[in-house]
Amino acid sequence: MGYELDFLGISAEKSKQDADAIAFRWSEEEIFKVVVYDGGLQAHGEALKDHLNKYYFSGDNNTIDAVIVSHSDQDHTSGLVTILENFNVKALYMNRPWLYVDQLYYKINDRRKTQNSLANELKEQYSYIAKLEEIAIAKDIPIYETFQGDMIEDKLTVLSPSKEFYFDLLVESQKTPLTCNNHTNIFEAVTQNISKYIKRALERWNIETLKEDVKTSSENEMSTIILGEMDKENFLLVGDAGIRGLNVAMDYADSIGKALIENVTVLQIPHHGARRNVSPSVLNRLLGNIISENDSAHKTAFVSAAEKSDHPLQMVVNAYIRRGVKVYKTNGNTVCHHSGDIKAREGWRSCVKEDFNSMVEEWNE
Repeated sequence: MGYELDFLGISAEKSKQDADAIAFRWSEEEIFKVVVYDGGLQAHGEALKDHLNKYYFSGDNNTIDAVIVSHSDQDHTSGLVTILENFNVKALYMNRPWLYVDQLYYKINDRRKTQNSLANELKEQYSYIAKLEEIAIAKDIPIYETFQGDMIEDKLTVLSPSKEFYFDLLVESQKTPLTCNNHTNIFEAVTQNISKYIKRALERWNIETLKEDVKTSSENEMSTIILGEMDKENFLLVGDAGIRGLNVAMDYADSIGKALIENVTVLQIPHHGARRNVSPSVLNRLLGNIISENDSAHKTAFVSAAEKSDHPLQMVVNAYIRRGVKVYKTNGNTVCHHSGDIKAREGWRSCVKEDFNSMVEEWNE
């Protein structure tokens, strides 16, 4: 059984914003299973539609077996409107906060609200996935939860979030009118800096500037983390998950005897290579410890970054390379990874991997 995994990229003329749109397929008895994991922005959705029609489908066949929504952010969901409207989608996998009003209502901090008004407010706050729900219902596409332990098409295991973790994140989120004893405002910590990053800090192979005590948003941590188990290799898709979500995923993988450090060789770098989603200890657990500078890479990672984007940050690229990972970014191009009996596409050329660079971004930017 072979498979191919595509990270969609588009030119800066169509979009200058980082976004994730991923498709993959594998063969089973001469029949392909097709899955879409996130659809990026609207422009990415259009590009993904064209890509699927050109490389995945032929004739009247346009069936996508599963569409998976990692989380609710616009740069992962908007393009999926195009996918749901233009293909025969057999199943939509996503978590919808308003389904859990009964479990969450007791945490509300405004008792004037009813359960119905809370559900409506959650739909307004998470409007991008509410739109996907609306389309799916209109087209009779079944919608399924994606919680830890769930299986998709017998090859994809959901590692995170657990339902308990997801509820905790909803309570913490600034989008929800709920309370939490230890709630802290991390808006400043997760807001992207709109200015250009300037590489003025110095790293070496044995000097790393990533930090341990960093956070990303609750919505990012809600990302559905998927372990894909193919015949000859396994891959990991993580959306915008941060340190907490990655640890939840690794804890669960360990508990079922599928430790990611041992079982995964192809990975998505979270959140376009942002530096608040990973830490040295998390990467050690996920990828392994820092190798010798002369040792060969043994894993491959892909990151979705717009053409001329500041992402992925160099300190993140360096951290993966130190741990024996070849890093490739889309940079406005679609990148395809294939394995097994899936042949390389005619006319496609090999990608150039990212290099280690001793000059990295300063943290006070």
